[in-house]
Amino acid sequence: MYKKLLALSLTAAALCACSKDSDQQPLACGDTSVEQSVRSNIQEIIKQQAREFARKDSRQFVDADKLIAAGSQLEISLENAEETTEDNKKICRADLKVQIPSEIAATAENNSPLIYGDLGLNQFIERKIMGSNLSYNGGTFSTALSYTPNQNKEVTFEDNTLNTTAQIISSALLPYGVKSIVMIDGKAVSKEDALKMNRGGAFGEPPELKPEDILENNAASQEAGLSSLLEDTGSDAELLSPKTTEQETPSPAFSDLERAREQNRKADSEINRIWGGMDKTIQQGMLAEQRSWIQSKKQNCAQAAAEADNPAQAEYLRLQCDTRMTRERVQYLRGYTIN
Repeated sequence: MYKKLLALSLTAAALCACSKDSDQQPLACGDTSVEQSVRSNIQEIIKQQAREFARKDSRQFVDADKLIAAGSQLEISLENAEETTEDNKKICRADLKVQIPSEIAATAENNSPLIYGDLGLNQFIERKIMGSNLSYNGGTFSTALSYTPNQNKEVTFEDNTLNTTAQIISSALLPYGVKSIVMIDGKAVSKEDALKMNRGGAFGEPPELKPEDILENNAASQEAGLSSLLEDTGSDAELLSPKTTEQETPSPAFSDLERAREQNRKADSEINRIWGGMDKTIQQGMLAEQRSWIQSKKQNCAQAAAEADNPAQAEYLRLQCDTRMTRERVQYLRGYTIN
């Protein structure tokens, strides 16, 4: 009996010691997985907002894919990462900087009258950041970010700062997505001519986006980090269905369906090649994120297919969704390859 009590006491003492060691272990505030998670969150929110805007804008001035591509070119960095204590809890703090490439910023500024009327882009940004912890200077957004990484390289963001930052950046990028040719009164007009015609905001205001319309359950407002962001985006913002009309959408031609299948095979082959060519250490660190992305793709593309009127159209919409998301992921993964 005494031996059993002694064994239990020793076990409890060992567990207590382990717990204390775990509490004393410094947080990996500067781990590369943190910056990777921040980048993924920002790009995901930009993607959701771009598609939601394009879906709601009756003028159809904006190409969502251009905005998504611009989001992948943002220069995102975390600086001065350090551990601190807040309310008896250890957390990390770092300076987040997001720079819009000069060419993209210049195009957005030039196109802004078609989206924001007489209000210049810089003025619009200043209004958006008013009252927030975000600052803007020369194409660069800056703010302080609080977060907690765990041993599984998952990151919990302590407040809504990242979400707010991503939404404001997305709004700043919107004019960049204006199409080269837009339709005005049923006529195709070049962007340059449209800008001349738009004096005084002739085309009306674009639809206003609300945060809940963009990303209802994002990582900045949850405790699960990147995984929650990818798993909870089951909204219709990902839908790739054609514009809604009164008539039933016809089935795609056989040649179109075959072409969609071929493009999907090529996209799968490309992402497998990129993934297989990554450094094994980086690959291992991204494994959980990649699995979450695969699950997200399945959910979103099943949602897209559910909008179809017949099996052929369902397959076509699913393939389109799968190919688009795979191509976007390929561009993202290329940032982690050697060549």
